[in-house]
Amino acid sequence: MPLPSFTTHSLHLQSFSPEQLLEVVRGARFEHYILARSRCDARLDRWSTGRFTVDIGRYSFPVRAIGPFPSNMLCLGYMRTAAGHVWVNGLEAGPDTVEFYPAGTELNYRAAANSEWVAIAFEEEPLQTVAQDHLGHELDLPGKQVISFRVPAATRIALDRRVRRLWRHPLSGAVMIEPILGAIAEILDGLRTGELRTMSGSWLHRQEILQRADRYLRANPTAPFDLTDLAEAAGTSMRTLQRTFVQAYGISPLDWARCLSLHRARERLITSEAKRFTVETIARECGFRHMGRFAGHYHELFGESPVHTLRRQRK
Repeated sequence: MPLPSFTTHSLHLQSFSPEQLLEVVRGARFEHYILARSRCDARLDRWSTGRFTVDIGRYSFPVRAIGPFPSNMLCLGYMRTAAGHVWVNGLEAGPDTVEFYPAGTELNYRAAANSEWVAIAFEEEPLQTVAQDHLGHELDLPGKQVISFRVPAATRIALDRRVRRLWRHPLSGAVMIEPILGAIAEILDGLRTGELRTMSGSWLHRQEILQRADRYLRANPTAPFDLTDLAEAAGTSMRTLQRTFVQAYGISPLDWARCLSLHRARERLITSEAKRFTVETIARECGFRHMGRFAGHYHELFGESPVHTLRRQRK
């Protein structure tokens, strides 16, 4: 039986624009937001046959990613290294956990700077075929909810060793697909007896608070920030809203609202017809009233002035 053809792709960004990372896991569409400025160094590597993909990523800055996984692919992910707080759909992730994403799952991911992650995307049919061959039965896969579970260190290291071998020998990497799927099948089969962490009622409530706050901020881009109004829209108290944001994203609601507006302004500066718009016009459309403060926050996050971004588009 001939081995499937494959492709490899590497991306190294040292001047980051969020729109460059719309597709990180194959077929997924994620919005990316820099949460704090640092030396920009984003690395992404992909090995793919079309039906099976391994993505490895590392960002030098803290980042939030939001969006859906593809509707026809399952995904298993884990942190190879976690330099700080990593938060996945209401659950804290780390080197001792593995996350499983059913097809079409919505991702809400926050990673600390210099954390390295691995995402393995695959179709259910070949996974079930390997499970039948290796385990003697098909897997009873979780439904539509992201789950996180702890696995023995040796189990996760064994999986990562197979992934590393694929990257060391990419030309013969296709022979590693079945061993990798076999390791995944054993991990998922262990859910029946292993320690499983789903989103508890309290975490679901926190996730809903964050989603309602996000919807309000996106629906009112020109409104001045008001914590009382935001808490009311999120259906919670100001104190709970503050605590939830800091726990999930490492920043306050005000910082996130500003971050969202700054990314919106950058997108407008990059995509607008430069001759027809000024920095001030775009800034005001994104809710900024004080141009000096806007320019300062923009430079702090993106490492260049908004005027420079707009001039670059003219060129």
